[in-house]
Amino acid sequence: MAVIKFSDVKGMFTPDQVNCMSDLDVHLDDYAYMSDPAGDATYADHANARHVYGHLTGTETPRMPPGGPLWTEDMLAKLLSWMQGGFAQ
Repeated sequence: MAVIKFSDVKGMFTPDQVNCMSDLDVHLDDYAYMSDPAGDATYADHANARHVYGHLTGTETPRMPPGGPLWTEDMLAKLLSWMQGGFAQ
């Protein structure tokens, strides 16, 4: 299986989503932000990416992207593969 890189993931976020989330200090198109290994009270590591994934899947609220369309299973699988594959740049 091919390694999923951040460039593969980054392109799945629309410019509107990137701009909207930047206003909330969530930087969907920034590798350093999305691959940050730091944890928080919810996740032991890589909290930024894990929270984004949670909002995209609906395990965290509000569901992303606001107003839809929701990500497809293939898109979610690609993001998850990037995370499980070690957050490759």
